[in-house]
Amino acid sequence: MESVTLELQRAAEAERSGNEGRARTSARRAVGFAITEMERRFPEKRYGSDFMTQLRSLARDPQIAQSVREAADRLQARLSPGFESLSKDPIADANIIIRFVAEQLG
Repeated sequence: MESVTLELQRAAEAERSGNEGRARTSARRAVGFAITEMERRFPEKRYGSDFMTQLRSLARDPQIAQSVREAADRLQARLSPGFESLSKDPIADANIIIRFVAEQLG
C-alpha cells in the first residue's frame, strides 16, 4: 500500500505548510487507496468507484465499528458555509480508517 503511505506524506507536508484543503484531499485519497485495496482483496465488499463515494459508503456501513464510521463521516463531509471542516484532523481520521483496513487485510 505504497500509494497510501505517499498520500499520507503529502497530507502531512500540506498540513505543515498550512494548506488544510490539500491535507484533507490527500488524507481522503490515502483512505481511498486503502479501501480500493480492500475491495480488490474482498470483491464482496463494494464501497464505490471513487474515493468520496467510498468514504460515504463506509460511513453508512452498520457492520463497521462506530469510530471508523465517524472518522469516515467527518472526512467525507463538505465544508460548512464558513469553510470549516468537520474533520479537525484529517490525517488522524484517515489513520483510523487505514488501521481498520489494514486489520481487515491481515
